[in-house]
Amino acid sequence: MFKELLHIKNYKLFVVNMMLLGIGIAITIPFLVLFATKELGMSRPQFGLLLAAAAVSQFTVNAIVARFSDTHTINRKFLVICALFMGAMSFGLYFYIHNKWLYLVLYALFQGLFAPAMPQMYASAREAINQSSLRDRAKFANAVLRSMFSFGFAFGPFIGSFFIDAQGFSGLFAGTITIVLFTLLLQVFFFKNVQTQHQVSTQTHVEAKAPNMLKNLPLLIPFVGFILLHIGQWMYTMNMPLFITDYLHDTSRYVGVLAGICAGLEVPFMIILGVLSSKVGTRPLLMLGGLSGSVFFASIGIFDSIIAMIIGQIFLAFFLAILLGLGITYFQDILPDFPGYSSTLFANAMVIGQLCGNLLGGVMSDLVGLGHVFFVSATSLLLGVILIFFTQDQQFTKKDNGVDNA
Repeated sequence: MFKELLHIKNYKLFVVNMMLLGIGIAITIPFLVLFATKELGMSRPQFGLLLAAAAVSQFTVNAIVARFSDTHTINRKFLVICALFMGAMSFGLYFYIHNKWLYLVLYALFQGLFAPAMPQMYASAREAINQSSLRDRAKFANAVLRSMFSFGFAFGPFIGSFFIDAQGFSGLFAGTITIVLFTLLLQVFFFKNVQTQHQVSTQTHVEAKAPNMLKNLPLLIPFVGFILLHIGQWMYTMNMPLFITDYLHDTSRYVGVLAGICAGLEVPFMIILGVLSSKVGTRPLLMLGGLSGSVFFASIGIFDSIIAMIIGQIFLAFFLAILLGLGITYFQDILPDFPGYSSTLFANAMVIGQLCGNLLGGVMSDLVGLGHVFFVSATSLLLGVILIFFTQDQQFTKKDNGVDNA
């Protein structure tokens, strides 16, 4: 099945680029909180503000790009190239910006401009899939792409740990910049434009204008549910390194170990779930994944043990494999005629979740302490599961502003 996907235009490039982005980003992101708090002198709430500002910037840029990327003649190749260059700029701030407030502003700006890279890659992939003879394999194709990002993310933290030991934070950021720029060059020289017709649905009624999410409950309810799932996940991502170094008093190397184990486990989970989703359905899997993540987050506060956290990566990886591997397909199936808009809805749910999760994570870690903050993460996931439980099944027939409200 995978070999057949490689015949889709640009799919080989998407596979390689997703893996490279996973490696590059994972080299730096798990250790960013340590750099911000120990090198720039940020407090935990200030670091939460840094990530929140970046999330606002990402959401804003993604929202603007999404509204015209499917309904206007836009060169996705050019968008991705520009976004990747902005990403390299954001990671390069380490070398010439040393004031924490100036770093906050510029990091948020460049990360926002970096944000469209992945959703536009997914949108390009979906367009290529739609024009191929393998359109019915879209869920599996998306799961493979997301699993390649996770495959790269599995190696990144270990590489980041090596760079920190050998060259400090300079090696960390230089490694990410190099990989992001290499990905950019691959996009420049090997991407082939896909001639698309914006109306790709097999249904009888299609509206050219993307539907308004606020007027369509089948979009709004899962969107809010996904935000809550991401809030819990980003609270964990922010506080996990500090929990290990400041609360458990273990070495920072465990930060890379946990991130690498989780990302490595995500890969087989994503591939298996990509196959099962067509038989089981996406919504039940999303609820099961949310419950799995909630159990893991609660276990951190219960056991206070690095060994328990290592074992718990199985539950976390299962949750993330479903959320990140099937989530984007869920929105694309609701809006098959708007791959850029639907992909960006998923990306913006993650961005808003990142915004709220980092703000809440910084505040709650001060209020309840690092030992109890993960119970808040577990609660957020449970609320998200409840909303998804009340979400309507995926609708393929377009009515009333592009989505069936029946």
